[in-house]
Amino acid sequence: MYILIKARLASMEELKSCYTLDEALKLYALYSMDLDIERMKIAEMKEGRD
Repeated sequence: MYILIKARLASMEELKSCYTLDEALKLYALYSMDLDIERMKIAEMKEGRD
């Protein structure tokens, strides 16, 4: 859950009081998928330049 805090998607207080564990895990999964998509786009752009 530290990753969510570091990414400024949620504060520790929010994670403790507003989100259930399931909701926090879904938020993390969405954030992780977004990072993967960005990495793939960057890789595709690099391949296009070669």
